Amino acid sequence: MKRIQFTALAFLVSMITALAQGDFEGGVKGGATFTHGYTTIPSVPLSATLSIPQLNNKNNGIGTGYSFGIWGRQNFEKFFLQVEVDYNKFLLKQKTDFSVPAAVAAVLAGQPLPSVIPASTPTTINTISESTLESVNIPFLIGKKWCNGKFRAFLGPNLLITTKAEAKRTSTATVLSFSIPTPETTSDLKNPNPQSPTESILKVKSVTYAAEVGVGYTFFRRLDLDVRYAAPVGGIYNNKDITGYLGIATVSLGLHLF
Repeated sequence: MKRIQFTALAFLVSMITALAQGDFEGGVKGGATFTHGYTTIPSVPLSATLSIPQLNNKNNGIGTGYSFGIWGRQNFEKFFLQVEVDYNKFLLKQKTDFSVPAAVAAVLAGQPLPSVIPASTPTTINTISESTLESVNIPFLIGKKWCNGKFRAFLGPNLLITTKAEAKRTSTATVLSFSIPTPETTSDLKNPNPQSPTESILKVKSVTYAAEVGVGYTFFRRLDLDVRYAAPVGGIYNNKDITGYLGIATVSLGLHLF
């Protein structure tokens, strides 16, 4: 992974060197990310007779993270090209509820089922999760300027190289009118436990890509205010049966160094 990051940085430096022959500008940037979305996870078998049903994770508010990096922009007569190397943190908040037999609920909780509760007793499980993804992003953007360069609009692909991915979950099981909360658990989604079917199915890709669009405003000749929106179109999970939507808005402030 360090080699990939070094290669990405070397590529940007070479781009800057090649493009600096003309009307070129560049600098640093930083800001905040705002993530929302939902995920549908297919049924997961736990044994020959037990399985977790399909999970429909719904959005549970906006998750906030951060973004910072460097950028270079080559201006042409009617358009500009911009390349960046950013480090980002995205936080996705979700919730879901589903019903399973008490035997399945006990397996998920990692606890033995009390003998007084029949294995087939219907049990409702409410789960709240927060998934964190950290990545090196390399956007390749093409755009246009108006009003003497003050206003900009741009779009293009964004390469995401995952450095960290994890999910924190808390659940409450309701069986026979009793509510049983479970301790918070954390799963490594980049290197999941292969012995855990509930973790391995959620393995996140090392590299994926997104489509990005945005607008910007330059003031004081040295500051860029950007608002952009991206959606991964290559999927973030190795398992193609996992579907859903992930939307990421970013608000950042860039400083012109040259």
